[in-house]
Amino acid sequence: MFRKDYILTDHAKERMQERGISESDLERVLRDPEIIHPGPRGDINLIKTINGKKIKVSYMDVSDKKKKKIITVMIAT
Repeated sequence: MFRKDYILTDHAKERMQERGISESDLERVLRDPEIIHPGPRGDINLIKTINGKKIKVSYMDVSDKKKKKIITVMIAT
């Protein structure tokens, strides 16, 4: 079982639902990303292909650095 070390924003929840991305998919990206790169505002972007979909997760570390605040989840191109 994956240790839930993240917080989903309402925005991320809505985008996951709109895009058909499950929390299980999200956790797979967090656990084993294929690509990691910094974002323009201090965020971190993780990308992994799951079932033919390239899923991108953007997060920021919460101040205590023990949890990730998931900003958005999308299908990358």
